[in-house]
Amino acid sequence: MTAAAAAALALAVVSCGEEAPPVDVQATVAAAVEATVEAMAPPTAEPSSTPSIVSTSASVLADNPLIVNVEVSLDSPARVRVAYHNADVGSFITRTTEFAAAEHSVPVVRLRPLTTYFYDAFAVAEDGSTSAGSGGSFTTGELPDALARMDLTVEGSPTGLVLFDLEDNPDSYYVALDEDSVVVWYYRHEVTLPDMPVSARTVRQKPNYNLVFLEGGPLGRRFNCCLKEITPLGELVDRLAANPIDKFVNRDFLILSDTEVLYLAHEVIEIDDTENGGGPGTQTLVDSIRVWDQTNDTTREIWSALDHFSLDQRVDWNPGQQPIAWQRANSLALGVRGNYVVSLANWDQVISISPDGESIEWQLGGPDTDYHFLNPADRFYGQHTASELPNGNILVYDNGSGRPEEEGGGYSRAIELALNTYDLGVTKVWEYRHEPDLYARGRSSAFRLGNGNTLINTESNDSDPPRVIVEVDGDGNEVWKAEVRSPTMRNSFRAYSIESIFGERRLP
Repeated sequence: MTAAAAAALALAVVSCGEEAPPVDVQATVAAAVEATVEAMAPPTAEPSSTPSIVSTSASVLADNPLIVNVEVSLDSPARVRVAYHNADVGSFITRTTEFAAAEHSVPVVRLRPLTTYFYDAFAVAEDGSTSAGSGGSFTTGELPDALARMDLTVEGSPTGLVLFDLEDNPDSYYVALDEDSVVVWYYRHEVTLPDMPVSARTVRQKPNYNLVFLEGGPLGRRFNCCLKEITPLGELVDRLAANPIDKFVNRDFLILSDTEVLYLAHEVIEIDDTENGGGPGTQTLVDSIRVWDQTNDTTREIWSALDHFSLDQRVDWNPGQQPIAWQRANSLALGVRGNYVVSLANWDQVISISPDGESIEWQLGGPDTDYHFLNPADRFYGQHTASELPNGNILVYDNGSGRPEEEGGGYSRAIELALNTYDLGVTKVWEYRHEPDLYARGRSSAFRLGNGNTLINTESNDSDPPRVIVEVDGDGNEVWKAEVRSPTMRNSFRAYSIESIFGERRLP
């Protein structure tokens, strides 16, 4: 009898009623997993000389109890992959290793804490045929205290994995939740100075599954430390430190490829602001867009605000607070034509920059706007994460900072706006507003997912809960909602949807 037939028979027995004999659920799942892996191999016309598994072993990483290394020895070189399962959690399989070898160390991720998994390693021959599985079991460890004391109140299930930051005292983390809102991966930031915790900012995933993140400087320091790249195992791959040539990486960046990162930057310049009530050496932050080429560790400028705006154009300019945040660019996105969409929070404005960086295509909201709002209540204030959708509409997280009382006052929302190029009118076509209202003075995010849903993160330190992450559909219905509480949580920044941590995937 084949493994698939055995699995089917066992499942049929389980469903026959109370008089059915007991079934080994783990063995049944293991048989189904092996049958699925066998089915993944392409048929071959001739008998295959598939290498065989000689031995396997599994060990939990000493510094991360949710990552396991499976050591695999073969009788001849081949590539391998590892299937792993738990009757309550489900079945998964790793990526096939890139190179053929007789010895492999295969990282297994997307694991829940304090959970026992059963695994099988499979050798993959050159023709794609797969060996019989051989494996064992492992049990993951406990979460670190900061994550263990995080309290989640959850409704529904998200699309894919949810990746977000958690600033705790004294540490900061990136965390991934699975479809049941259970922590299945995390990365702990290293504290750079004693008693000076770092700040977790934007994080993005590369096509090769590495993570690039913006690490804020120690609390109380205005500037960010650097861009860092790590593997999903937490290994440091690359680093771009703030410096006068490459500037200070500022709030947001995008992954262009495995070797190029597009980032917002800012630098401090001194201007003579005597005529406006300042001094001859008034320090001012100027925003720009740069590209980090990791192949040669150089950066180049794509666009600078100084080339397109006058420093005489100001909103809430306060020379007493230096350096002055002139425009405060806080998000960067690529538009449908390769244009750059940038949010200028201090100006309550979103701008589109031409793909060549030579011109401002349009300004939306704030001073000198090219578009007018048909309904004043559709205006946004102190916004974050502005993006251009495939249909040309603009999605923003509207923080509502400084919103006039006649337009609704202080509350936050996600809003989608349609731009009419005929009469330059702006119309709200969609919004999500939490009930009861939440108000995020700064930070927070809204991202449109591939299935049309929107993932929204709201940091609202003045309310309970202090953080709400919600996925809503096109009608504004909540598909998934997580209220995040922790007695030691400091701040939050954004939340993202990802499909995989390290290329692993769920088996049927």
